[in-house]
Amino acid sequence: MTALEIAKELVRRPSVNPMHDPDSFGEGAVVDWLEEWGHAQSLRTVRQPVLEGRDNISFTVTSGEGPHLLLNGHTDTVSVAGMSVEPFSGEVRENRLWGRGATDMKGPLACMLAALLKLQKCKDEWHGTVTVGCVIDEETEFRGILKLIEDNAPWDFAVVGEPTRLRVVRGCKGCLRFVVRVCGRAAHSSDPSQGRNAIVGVAPLLEALQTFFNDEIGQFTREGFSPCTGSVGLIEGGSATNIVPDECAVTSDIRTVPGQSSAETLAAMETFVRHRVGEREGFEIIFDPPFHDSSNFETPTDHPLVQAACSLCDQPEPETVPFGCDASKLAAADIPTIIFGPGDIAQAHTKDEFISLTELAAGTAAYVNLTKTILK
Repeated sequence: MTALEIAKELVRRPSVNPMHDPDSFGEGAVVDWLEEWGHAQSLRTVRQPVLEGRDNISFTVTSGEGPHLLLNGHTDTVSVAGMSVEPFSGEVRENRLWGRGATDMKGPLACMLAALLKLQKCKDEWHGTVTVGCVIDEETEFRGILKLIEDNAPWDFAVVGEPTRLRVVRGCKGCLRFVVRVCGRAAHSSDPSQGRNAIVGVAPLLEALQTFFNDEIGQFTREGFSPCTGSVGLIEGGSATNIVPDECAVTSDIRTVPGQSSAETLAAMETFVRHRVGEREGFEIIFDPPFHDSSNFETPTDHPLVQAACSLCDQPEPETVPFGCDASKLAAADIPTIIFGPGDIAQAHTKDEFISLTELAAGTAAYVNLTKTILK
């Protein structure tokens, strides 16, 4: 089967992460199809339970003695709400495959699987073991890749197929998410003077946070990476229009660079914000511990994996990216890792997600050639 044929089958099976859609059944339909496909292709197929009804699945081919290469992709997608194309049609038109996950990352995963079939037929051209790991939950808590690592690591090398336009990426930023709450006092809206409106009280906090993100957070830098950034993403407050709200919560997102301490970043932010806002009678500002802290990573430019991939792509220098993915978990397990996949991250999560058929063909060839180079 070609990458296009596999990708169409994957896109046609919904696999929205349940944290993006509580009514979703998760990745089960995709994994069921993959399991049947793997057996039909005579691949060593292992289904690995992770969460209730949500399993990883992996496929392995071995050719004699040699290093073990992991090609990693995820089977979950974000929500389909607001999409302007049919999310699960697997429609092909205008030299593109359309639908949720086409780029992020059922298309790249299909390229890895198609490459594995080709490698299965030319074992005399490489030596070692190749595993394609298809994991759940990349879009939220990374529980799929963490379970895969727990039960199977270490591999000698790992390639994560997030869409990079087939540019070699040696590192990514981390992601730190946290909530700051402004607490006031509830009252009946007919006499608001008896309360302290937390939604109104959050205004100076927002100004202070944004000033910190604009003027201060860029002090955290790393050569080869864009500076650390931060943004306010969610504001929640109030329960009814006739109640003066006693709490308003602000959720923010900071993208960290390698070498940056999450604890030091949060401490610097809290000090700045409290100084900027000052004491305000009737209000309390509470900084909750971060609820999400995914690590950044970088693989040295001169590592053989990076050099081999750059040489194949005729790319003078590897790149870094601001988004996070499974790669940081593999790197944290001391597995040399790059991000390298077909498709454009700008198409991920969009209302009209697609991947070009040209990229699907190029991605398959790239994974075959990279594997032969690493496992020569």
